[in-house]
Amino acid sequence: MAGDPTPMTTEDPIALARRIVDRGNALEDQGDFAAAMAQYREAAAVAPGYARAYLNIGNALQRQGQLDEAIRAQLTALEIDPRFAPARFNLGNIHLARGDLDAAEREFREALRLAPGMANAAIALANLYETRRQPADAERELRYALGVEPRHAGAVHNLRLLLNRQARWDEAEEVAVHAVAVDPTSAAACEELATQYVQTGRAKEAEPMFRRALAANPRSAATYSNLLFSLNLRDDLDPAAIFREHRAFAATFELDHGQAGASLRATGTPDHRLRVAYLSGDFRQHAVASFVLAILKHHDRSRVEVSCYSNNDVDDAVTGALRAAADHWRDIARVDDDAAARMIRSDDIDVLVDLSGHTPKSRVLLFSRRCAPVQVTWLGYLNTTGLESADFRLCDSRTDPPGASEHLHTERLYRLPHSQWFYAPVHDVPQASPPRPGHPERVIFGSFNQFPKISNACLDLWCEVLRRVPSAGLQVLDVPRGKTAERFLAGLARRGIDAERVTLHPRLDLARYFSAIQDVDIALDTIPYNGATTTLDALWMGVPLVALRGDRGIARGGASILETLGLPDLIAPTKADFVDRNLRLVADAGLRLEMRRTLRRRLERSPLMDAAGFTRDLENAYREMLRTVARR
Repeated sequence: MAGDPTPMTTEDPIALARRIVDRGNALEDQGDFAAAMAQYREAAAVAPGYARAYLNIGNALQRQGQLDEAIRAQLTALEIDPRFAPARFNLGNIHLARGDLDAAEREFREALRLAPGMANAAIALANLYETRRQPADAERELRYALGVEPRHAGAVHNLRLLLNRQARWDEAEEVAVHAVAVDPTSAAACEELATQYVQTGRAKEAEPMFRRALAANPRSAATYSNLLFSLNLRDDLDPAAIFREHRAFAATFELDHGQAGASLRATGTPDHRLRVAYLSGDFRQHAVASFVLAILKHHDRSRVEVSCYSNNDVDDAVTGALRAAADHWRDIARVDDDAAARMIRSDDIDVLVDLSGHTPKSRVLLFSRRCAPVQVTWLGYLNTTGLESADFRLCDSRTDPPGASEHLHTERLYRLPHSQWFYAPVHDVPQASPPRPGHPERVIFGSFNQFPKISNACLDLWCEVLRRVPSAGLQVLDVPRGKTAERFLAGLARRGIDAERVTLHPRLDLARYFSAIQDVDIALDTIPYNGATTTLDALWMGVPLVALRGDRGIARGGASILETLGLPDLIAPTKADFVDRNLRLVADAGLRLEMRRTLRRRLERSPLMDAAGFTRDLENAYREMLRTVARR
């Protein structure tokens, strides 16, 4: 057995200890951490002068949160071999976990002095400098890491993100392009470039790079999910083609675990207290988290017991608020799917709600391990998962009218009575007066959506409106600077819109974001992927918009919001109607003024801001889902 003592042997003690440590590493890879620790301790007993045994003991103790003991183990390794750079590196990680950045920096620097080619130590230093908000120092270390190890995927990823956060988009793309040039067969490099294409509004160009990444690493579910997400941004693919790709994902990755491990408990009993769990990679400063926080606060604890499973290492103020609002909190970011599934089953969850779908940090494949009697997808990914093990998808009758979307989903659609979402403003912004009171004829259109949502079809439609109103301006937020902004302006110019009419902004902080909304008269929605939070933010600020009713759920989100607010005149059934209704808003300054004054109040009185009522609807939905599953 794995924990049995090693038989007596005349083998060299160091060689024997090395074999025992290797055995422990294999056990650790299988998730058997206790047996792995036993092997590491045995290796240390067999060869007390083998530093790596103590290194591994320290790593195992750190994973268990025993940081003082972990430090002692690493120091023992260094007593044996003072030039053992990995022990210095691991000491740095332990100090970092304790929040001692100065001590961590010293250890990482010493590791690099002992082993100048240790790229991971340079990356760890870069992460430390980012925590200290020293981006120039972080960049220096990441570039050093790539200098000593040009194929290091982590260094490429971190440097690309660092440059993007500084709005140095072109340089970030150069890093990704160079990584592919260095190793054209690297799955990680191809995916980095594909992701950069998506973020700069080139989802169609991203697909071949995602395909190359998958060819190099066919078992990467995360890469495939990133591809699926990008397809939702495309205006050249019909919904059926996108659905087929989701089914192909499931055919590749969905496990046939059936109902294993999931028992139904008193599902039809009226007084049954439901155990509901929310699963997400976005329990941090994120739009999804703001929805969830309000729900957690409004769940009726006499009817519902709430757990959260977080798949993110970020722990910010929003994370803390979510943790405090949940009955139970589980971190699963460093736990594999089998272990996470066992954890969820042991918590005896009735309804597991995935909030990430095919977005970064998703763990939606836990569904295939049948973790709960009812498995639901909602909110963070507005399309099917493609999985047979996903039982329901929450939506509403406006985003997905009966009979219109069932053939595009593997899930059974459960339509909430009012809307698939609600609105909880995250910023206290006073009601705004109309912009430019002295020049009411100068109308400004604005887009506040994520830049990748602005498709070619979207630009065609916007520019048709702008050509019909030559005096109107356009303000667009979240436009990456550099070549991306140049491409965007060139696209407008090809459609007859001069750059002098256009104001572009990069991503703004919340205060400046809402200030920019205040400066706009009419908001423009994106197609085929409509806005959600951004649409509600605009309406909250008294800025109207026209929504085109599209051919799929994500293309009917704007229409759903406006219909829930009782504003059918702002919903366009065709592209021609979209243009005409925007022109009516331009012509009717009085109507725009009235909306500036009344839209916020209309929102406040609508189901869209009734968090308590929305949560009751959710609880009723979960209970009905359990009854439905029990009847199967």
